Amino acid sequence: MRLVFFLVCAGWLTMIGASSFAIEVSETDSVKSNEATGEVIVQIFGRRCEYHREDVETALRPFNGVRQVKFLNDHGTVLVRYQPDSETPEQFANAVHRALATGWNCSARVDRGERTLVTN
Repeated sequence: MRLVFFLVCAGWLTMIGASSFAIEVSETDSVKSNEATGEVIVQIFGRRCEYHREDVETALRPFNGVRQVKFLNDHGTVLVRYQPDSETPEQFANAVHRALATGWNCSARVDRGERTLVTN
């Protein structure tokens, strides 16, 4: 009886873990595989802010154009795949920023790969 209970609990926990927002549209005959998809990196800044993944996913859920949210590492780098004709990358970053700034004192911005050289 304990074994059955353990297996049911393990299966339930597996289902909860698999229900993340990191969904991906599968390529079938009804979905064109060459359909354009935009990608943007949203960088999260702040002390221990990279651990609030559920808050990031919750902030991006209302956007209809978001196709996938993928955390690239443990340093607050989030890849957002979206429909280019939907919302802008700045809207995604602003939503994440609002979700994390209020309770966690974190910030988020679009990472455009621009590096500035500081010289004295």
